[in-house]
Amino acid sequence: MDNAVEIRGLCKRRGDFSMDGLDLVIPTGYVVGLIGENGAGKTTLIKCITGANIPDAGEIRLFGQPFAEADRSRIGVVFDECKFMANFDGRHLSKLMSMLFERWDGKVFEDMMSEYGIPMDKRVKEYSRGMRMKVQVAVAMAHSPDMIIMDEPTAGMDPAARDEFLDQVRGYMMDEGHTAIISSHITSDLERIADYIVFMHAGRIVMSGAKDDILDSYGIAKGGESAISALDRDDVVSIRREGYSVSALVRDKHGVREAFPELVVDDASLEDILIMTVRGERP
Repeated sequence: MDNAVEIRGLCKRRGDFSMDGLDLVIPTGYVVGLIGENGAGKTTLIKCITGANIPDAGEIRLFGQPFAEADRSRIGVVFDECKFMANFDGRHLSKLMSMLFERWDGKVFEDMMSEYGIPMDKRVKEYSRGMRMKVQVAVAMAHSPDMIIMDEPTAGMDPAARDEFLDQVRGYMMDEGHTAIISSHITSDLERIADYIVFMHAGRIVMSGAKDDILDSYGIAKGGESAISALDRDDVVSIRREGYSVSALVRDKHGVREAFPELVVDDASLEDILIMTVRGERP
């Protein structure tokens, strides 16, 4: 089976931001979580994959085809801002999408709008931020895409709506030919649903791998300055000092626990890894 996305040497510069020589392969059938601080390059990457941004250099292949030849109607997209016309209501949106997508299913769209509690006669300009994200998700799902790409899709959703969204993604991924790329600051959602994590920082991929492997390996060692300084530098990603205590993000928490039983070594969540990598000091 072809990879859903293949990226080689991707470059994109915009103002002070620079993405240089980025490589990434996303196999078909995976839920990929994109994490990173604001300005890390997640949205730029998504826009390059969807064609909203034109790369300065590099190659992108979709579904095994060169970007220019790939059928981008097979992709469902949710951006961090809703771009639908303000005076459109749900029926207008459904009619427009039926002209754009051969596989548009108006019944699926109406059912999702109903599940989200959005009346079909309510206009886009009357939507809250959460409703704008929900209607984008409904549109993305309703034309039976082979891949969904979502930039902060749960922004503005309450916990119940986020849980419902995650269930919808799980249902979508029951088809092994489907792929999902989801950028989110709510890393706990990605811990629940992602198979693979791509961590971006300053336009680069600083970490990528199977989510379970990352969570099983990384940890946070805590102790005094002398105890932390004894750790193998190659195993330490970053260090944070808080008063007399020092925390170190380590790549092999099991090895550290065995070699340094006097240290407290906690499991690290994706949020812990992000904060320690972005705000911590390099050893």
